[in-house]
Amino acid sequence: MIEIDLTYFYQFLAQFEGQSTFGILYILLFKYWLWVLFVYIVLRYLIYPEYRLYIGGKWASKQPGPVILAIDVPKRNEQSIQAMENFFDHLQGAHTTFTKWGTYIEGEFMRSLSVELVSIEGNIQFLIRCPGDWRNLVEAAVYSQFPDAEITEVEDYVNSVPKDYPNDTHDIWGVEFTLSANPLIPLKSWQKFEHRFSETFVDPMAALLETMSSIGPGEQIWVQYILTPLAVDWGIKQGKEEVNKVIGIKSKPKQGFFGSLFKFPADFINEFTDQLAGVNLGGGEEAKVDEKQPSIMNLTSAQKEIVDGIERKTAKWAFNTKIRYLYVAEKDKMNKTLGVNAMIGSIKQWTDVNTNGLRPMLKETGTNSPQYILIQARKKWRKNQFIRAYINRDTVVGVPAKPLCSEELASLWHFPSMYVKAPLLKKTEFTKAAAPVGLPVQEAPLKPVEDRAEQAHQETPEEEKQFEPTFDYDSDDFEMQFAKDKDKFKKTRPVREDRLAEIAKEEKEKLAEIKKQEAEPQKAKETKKETESTKLKEEKEDSESDKSTGAIPGNIPFID
Repeated sequence: MIEIDLTYFYQFLAQFEGQSTFGILYILLFKYWLWVLFVYIVLRYLIYPEYRLYIGGKWASKQPGPVILAIDVPKRNEQSIQAMENFFDHLQGAHTTFTKWGTYIEGEFMRSLSVELVSIEGNIQFLIRCPGDWRNLVEAAVYSQFPDAEITEVEDYVNSVPKDYPNDTHDIWGVEFTLSANPLIPLKSWQKFEHRFSETFVDPMAALLETMSSIGPGEQIWVQYILTPLAVDWGIKQGKEEVNKVIGIKSKPKQGFFGSLFKFPADFINEFTDQLAGVNLGGGEEAKVDEKQPSIMNLTSAQKEIVDGIERKTAKWAFNTKIRYLYVAEKDKMNKTLGVNAMIGSIKQWTDVNTNGLRPMLKETGTNSPQYILIQARKKWRKNQFIRAYINRDTVVGVPAKPLCSEELASLWHFPSMYVKAPLLKKTEFTKAAAPVGLPVQEAPLKPVEDRAEQAHQETPEEEKQFEPTFDYDSDDFEMQFAKDKDKFKKTRPVREDRLAEIAKEEKEKLAEIKKQEAEPQKAKETKKETESTKLKEEKEDSESDKSTGAIPGNIPFID
């Protein structure tokens, strides 16, 4: 039995007998150096964060100010969402690696940009807010994927409403969204909105924009995605660990400092005794496990989907993302059924119960969430904190940012476009031959080629169905209200209109060419059908003529 000597412990307690509280603290702090721990806690958790904020703010004040760019893309945009994914990949060029001196002494940090979606009284606008020195990068990323886009620098739209609440004119409702599950598991991306067989695409963005376009005068809806670029290997290690956890592969326990320290001598002794006397003090080889080894083949379909999603997400570029939603309206025109319930429902389209989704953090960030103690004071504080964080595009206030890859961001923020609807399976082709002579034949009157082509065109839908939204996200109302140089913007209108007319003309010519290409095979098919019908008719007439004259039919081979 092991005996524990408590002599030193009793001596330690004895010195506190008869001491006052101050005396006990004095002994702990100065005799036993507890003041070092106290100083560390104060420096690490109180002074250091304030110091980082101070030097970070000082460094940021020297950087170029932000610019806000309004992006207009023609409504009949032909680019797919893959183009928007490439756009976000292009923005990763803003990622910078800092030295320790720059981080802890100069205050350097990774700056962010925001992509935003705004509806002012039903007029929808796509916006990008970025540091001034990133403007060329953003414009290059837009034009590389959307050559027909128009970019206009505008004033900040947040100045169109009051900044302090409550007030006599306006009221707001806001909340932040975050991922509902492990951030390494992806959201419901745009590929899942495409029908597997018909290849028809139901764009969730269309439903969101339809809701935003339904608001009326005195109402505004703001959606903000604040993006901070992450390193290329942001989630590779964590992704592998999460995949192993889902599959059931147990990771080796970490040895720690002392385990690593004594590992070499222990291995040396085991090897020495094993070679000398054939005795392995380490217990020999590990016993073979009879249990069935974990395998991806044993996973359920939901687990396989999670594994595939994690591997796909961690292999892509990503941004630390904060999502804010704000509905602001005049007090007598506040419509929460549309501005709150309908919008939250639209945003939840990207939620998949098997993988991940977006969850509104009502309790933590909702402006109307306080329901108990000091209700009005807490609501006032929440509203003012929320709108200031939105105006400043703050990356700290609210729930922590979560990583979203370029595929997820492209699903959440992209320009609606016309999508191709094409059959996945090719029609089966049959070899046609003439019918036997003896079969009765009833001819149907042939329609003119034009009528038959029109009938075929009606029966077979066009391979390209163009989607043109009922809402207008390419209007000039926003720019006319917020453009920094309104005169310059007005002068560019004729050029823009001419270009849009050229685009419409090109699309019309493309559609005519498609119809022409579709008509040519159909016309050849009808010509072949007419030829076969004529041949069959002639064969029938010859047969009837042979019967009436008693001659040997001409289609029977001669027999000696």
